[in-house]
Amino acid sequence: MVSLGFMSRIGGGQAKTRTRSKRRHAKWDHDDDSADDHAESRVHRVTSKRMPDQIGSTADGEILALQAGFSMEQARAEADVRQEEAMNRTPADVLAELQRGNARFWTGQASRPERSAFERRALISKQFPSVAVLGCSDSRVPVEIVFDQGLGDMFVIRVAGNCMDTTTTASMLYAVHHLKVKVLVVMGHEGCGAVKAAQLPGSAIDKEPEILGKFLKGLKQGLAGAELQKIRDVKAQDREAVTTNVKVQVEELTRDKVFMEKVRSGELLIVGGFYEISSGIVDFFHEVSGAEGEAEPIQRAPSRGVLTRWRSAETAPQ
Repeated sequence: MVSLGFMSRIGGGQAKTRTRSKRRHAKWDHDDDSADDHAESRVHRVTSKRMPDQIGSTADGEILALQAGFSMEQARAEADVRQEEAMNRTPADVLAELQRGNARFWTGQASRPERSAFERRALISKQFPSVAVLGCSDSRVPVEIVFDQGLGDMFVIRVAGNCMDTTTTASMLYAVHHLKVKVLVVMGHEGCGAVKAAQLPGSAIDKEPEILGKFLKGLKQGLAGAELQKIRDVKAQDREAVTTNVKVQVEELTRDKVFMEKVRSGELLIVGGFYEISSGIVDFFHEVSGAEGEAEPIQRAPSRGVLTRWRSAETAPQ
């Protein structure tokens, strides 16, 4: 039964997936024409590891491996290859893929990637996501769906108000220190109930259960300098409140020396995001990135939809 299911995926589904992938990349990024060749190369390397004595061509290797079923040794070989690919990606590559995935989502072209039985089995032995996202628990903001990513692609932490605390900071540290992710995203969203509640008068917050009230007061403190009452447009005020909160949480990340050492070495990029529920679009902003030795903070124009702000070694928290 396993072999039949896997054969079906290769025989029909994979060819269709490759065709959709080629069309999608041709539409969104002409520089990605080699992506399918790279994918075929990966399949050949993996199938060669599975059945070294029976490989005549890439296509023949796929069919022979699938007809024979698969073992945990073969699944581990698949995981090793995919991990190597993930480790070779740069932070800029990872961020660009997030933007492409979100574009597929909001234009209705999402591939809804799912793993086959073989690929799921490969994930048993290890995980190697390239990005960690601190998002909100709101049911309308499923992070993997918003970025059109699949199993094993993202390390996701979701809490109300996408706020930093001991648990979320520790989770981010685990992702950076042990999983070697290349990008950290703090993503807020349109109409965030936690951010709205944090703007209520203190007397109203005091009526909430004690722990919830303490949480909301913490968020409120971060919004204090935004002067939101001066913004008349309701939607603009909502966006300003959410993005202000995101910036506060990003700044919390920059106070950790582990994160900033990775940023200064070029191994890590930290960025804020705003997800607009009404359109499906994620805007990236407040990027923290750079390179060792820059004496002055760098301000430059948006690149790929991201505003870059580098904190120099002199100003970065120690």
